[in-house]
Amino acid sequence: MKRCMMSLLALVAMVWLGGIVQAQTGSSGPEKPERTFAYSKEILDTFGAIPVQDGGRIKPLSTLAGFKMLRFYGKRSMKSGGLAPEETLNPEAWLLDCFFFPEQAKRYPNFVIQYKAVAVAIGLDLETKKKRDRYSYEELAPVRARLDQVAGAAFRKDSKERDLVERQVVNLWRNVSDFEDLCRFTAFAGNPLPTSALDSVSDLYGGRDPELPEFLALAPDFRQRVIGQESGPAWQALSDKIDSMARRNIGGLGIFPPQVDAEQEPEWMAWPEMITLCLQGDPAAMAEVPLMETLGRVVASKNDPAGFEAELSTFAGEIEARAKARGEYARIPMERDFYRYDFFYRALYAFVLGFLLIAFSWLRSGAGGKGSWLVRGAWVFSSLGWVLLTVGITYRCILRQRPPISTLYETILFIASVAVVTALFLEWTTRRRIGLAVASFLGALGMFMAGRYELREAATAGDTMPSLVAVLDTNYWLAIHVTTINIGYAAGMLAAALAHVWLGSFFFGKGRKDSGVRAELSRMVYGVLCFSLLFSVVGTILGGVWANDSWGRFWGWDPKENGALMICLWELLILHARMGGYIRQFGLAIMNVLLGLVVAFSWWGVNLLGVGLHSYGFTEGVGFWLTSFYGLELVIVGLALFAKYMQDRRQLVERT
Repeated sequence: MKRCMMSLLALVAMVWLGGIVQAQTGSSGPEKPERTFAYSKEILDTFGAIPVQDGGRIKPLSTLAGFKMLRFYGKRSMKSGGLAPEETLNPEAWLLDCFFFPEQAKRYPNFVIQYKAVAVAIGLDLETKKKRDRYSYEELAPVRARLDQVAGAAFRKDSKERDLVERQVVNLWRNVSDFEDLCRFTAFAGNPLPTSALDSVSDLYGGRDPELPEFLALAPDFRQRVIGQESGPAWQALSDKIDSMARRNIGGLGIFPPQVDAEQEPEWMAWPEMITLCLQGDPAAMAEVPLMETLGRVVASKNDPAGFEAELSTFAGEIEARAKARGEYARIPMERDFYRYDFFYRALYAFVLGFLLIAFSWLRSGAGGKGSWLVRGAWVFSSLGWVLLTVGITYRCILRQRPPISTLYETILFIASVAVVTALFLEWTTRRRIGLAVASFLGALGMFMAGRYELREAATAGDTMPSLVAVLDTNYWLAIHVTTINIGYAAGMLAAALAHVWLGSFFFGKGRKDSGVRAELSRMVYGVLCFSLLFSVVGTILGGVWANDSWGRFWGWDPKENGALMICLWELLILHARMGGYIRQFGLAIMNVLLGLVVAFSWWGVNLLGVGLHSYGFTEGVGFWLTSFYGLELVIVGLALFAKYMQDRRQLVERT
């Protein structure tokens, strides 16, 4: 009994002394699965500025984190859920947890499920969930096999044949798989390879099991020693582990830039692909091992905030130096500023405020004076919104080293900018507050559309600045054609918007006391229509020049070419009908509203066909909104025609 008591006291003393030593030396002790400190601004900034290669281009980790969170969660800010204390995580903090504290990140409500039928299809328990709700990885883990099964069945169908639930299941499967890759990003650290059981290589690593960076540093020697000895349980265990690590894709995220010129070796490396290359003695891969060791030290220090910040800064500095040597770092700080300033979201607020002020100026009694503070405020905010939008477009041009339009997302930004500045010019020349109202409304609508479409870009391309297909890259005639034709689109949509204002004055009787309002509106519509025709015709011709240069033929009756031709023909029809006296102010307004349908079809509709040489613009999920737009516009035209019929009939009765 006495010996047992002495042993117990000795054990307590050892534990107590161990705690003192740990406190004095700053050792983090056993690895902790959860983060116990808040990330400092320095950590977040350092991490966010690290360049990586993803989706075919070099971008900062802050961009990657923002679009991953947007794709999974639907927002760029996340509550940590039921974890205590609850945090509001920005994209950088969230991605840091995925990389370094994956067990904690798996409990965040990472995934949004839009429809109850999706949750039912994969076997989720819905007792405590809403129809549209968010789920953590831990909640999805029990049904992971079922998700694979349902998604696999959907993948066996053509994408156009999948129903809504199947498309949502496929998206969820992709999101969960990508999240798993992110959580395995640092899986090589603290995961030793069982080499000590192999007699031929046990002394190579000092008789112990090395972690992956140490193993790769001596990989060529290892290979030479084991050639012809690949047999037995010990070798099979090591082989299985190496194979398992090498097969991990890590989302295609390259974080190790080769120490050569970017033109000689454009591809950055992810650590799984380094395994095979190092075993083959590839010098480029061997040169990456010290960087991998540095990243391993970052992982080892993750429970010590000061040490973590220092090691992360060292790792980021080494990546930055290599990227600069390769000429691939110059635009990283600018891209971080672009997303930090969030020009388009701020422009949305400015346009909305401008529209509200001009709307109040219409409602406020006696506010019709040209010097009204409401009108001046609307000018300020509408102009500010246009400046923010244009600066944002300019940033994108510099970042991409391209003209302002190369994706459907960018057409929204450019068309909104052109429509707004043209409407502001109309307001400056007419002083009717009509152009100002239309400018702020179209600006707000364009920014809202851009924000919604950004979600789709995040889900499909993973970014709004993806790598382009070869035919769209670096062609002078393409750049001129696309810019010109989109100016035509913008003017056509502006003419349609002004035509709506004319019909609004017709419906609600505006202009009976001021007979000049409708006439002024008709002149605006006519002028913008002519402007649209000029750029539509020139843009279509330039498109033929590009097609001849790229494909060897000027015209091929491609759906996109037909859509551009339809705009030109419809606008010519309107002008000839007006010149011939077949239509007057009412007819001009109706036909310009229908012009909006023609432009929308050429802009979006033909891309949804998924055929032709322009099918690279195909995107899912837009068809519903486009069809809704068609339906709404046809209802407006139908109501206008009915109101005109009733008015003409009433006037006929009054005359008789």
